[in-house]
Parts: sequence; C-alpha cells; structure tokens
Amino acid sequence: MSTCLLALCLSLSHHTAPHPPADRWIGEDKWKHYFVSFVVTSLAASGARAAGAGRSGSLYVGAGAGVAAGAYKEMRDRHTPGATPSLRDFAWDLAGVGTGVVVAAQAR
Repeated sequence: MSTCLLALCLSLSHHTAPHPPADRWIGEDKWKHYFVSFVVTSLAASGARAAGAGRSGSLYVGAGAGVAAGAYKEMRDRHTPGATPSLRDFAWDLAGVGTGVVVAAQAR
C-alpha cells in the first residue's frame, strides 16, 4: 500500500513548462484529476462509514470531499502564476467522484 502511495505522490509532482500545454480532453493530467478525485471520494466515504455514518450519509461525505478537492485545485490554479484553471480538469474530477461514489455504494 505504501509503495502505491509513494508512486502516486511521485507521479503527481509538479514540473514547470515554459509554455502551458494545450488543454485537451484526454491526457496524463486528466487521468491524474480522475484518479485523485476517485481516491479522495473513496477514502472520505469509507472514513465516514467507519466513523458511524449511514450508507447514504457516507456517500454524501465522500462526494462532497471529492468535489471540494477538485474545486479547490481549480481555484488554486486561478491564483497561481503559470497555472490555468480548466473546466475540462473539473469534468474529470467529477467523473472520478462519480466512480468513487459508485464503488463506495457497492461496499458493505
């Protein structure tokens, strides 16, 4: 598990490019948005469930945490020099949240 987390952290490291890349619908950055949102949603839902929240309540907590993380990232990009906020990134965040909720809903 810790090896997977280390690999995730290293893959999410920030590299500065002289020119911002084109904002495409599919790319490495989009998969990172999807995966991180999925993980945040899943962990928050699981944590809420372990803390005693009901099934639907834990799904709301997970979805809220995933959406909040994606929105925070895009808002931070708005105020970071050289970064550009992207609705496409946020769409991938929402896709990861949706998948995380579906997976968490299947857990017992």
